[in-house]
Amino acid sequence: MLPQNAKYLAVNKGLGVTDAVLDALDKAGYNSPTAKKVMIQSSNSSVLKMMKGKKYELVYEVDETIRGASKDTIKAIKAFADSVVVRKQSILPSTDGFLTTTTDIVPQLHSANLSVYVQIFRNEFVTQAYDFLSDPVVEINSFVVGAGIDGVITDFPQTAAKYKSKHFTVV
Repeated sequence: MLPQNAKYLAVNKGLGVTDAVLDALDKAGYNSPTAKKVMIQSSNSSVLKMMKGKKYELVYEVDETIRGASKDTIKAIKAFADSVVVRKQSILPSTDGFLTTTTDIVPQLHSANLSVYVQIFRNEFVTQAYDFLSDPVVEINSFVVGAGIDGVITDFPQTAAKYKSKHFTVV
C-alpha cells in the first residue's frame, strides 16, 4: 500500500513516492514474467492512474462505508483500478452487534469485472457481529460464501490461512 500522503508529497514537496515505489519494485525483480503477484492499493485515484499500464493489480480503497454505487461511479473506478477494497460494514451491515441485511455492492462491482476485497478482519470477538458466534473463521466464510467476495485483508493471516486450508482458495 502506498503512503496515503503520496499526492501531497508529490505536489507540495516534490517527492515522487509512486516513482520510488515503481523503481523499487523493478529493482527487486517484481516486473519479471515469473514474479509473484503484486497489488498496489490506494484510496487516491490519481496515484493509481500513475501506475496504470504496469504489471501490478491496482486496488482502489473505498475509505468510507457504502451500500452501493452508481454505474457511472463503477465505470470511473474501472478506468484506473482492477479491484476494490471495501469495509466489512459495506457488505454486511450490522446494528447493535447483529447483522441487518446484505448490500448489493459485491454484485455491482463484479458486474464490471472488478474483484472485491474486504477489510479488516480481526480475531477479537468485539470486532465481529454476534451472528458469527465469536468465530473468525465463520466470519470469513460468511463473506466468502455468503457475499461472494474475492479476498480478505486481515490482521490475523494465520486465521485466513486456516480458512483457506480447510475450505477453498482465498487471496
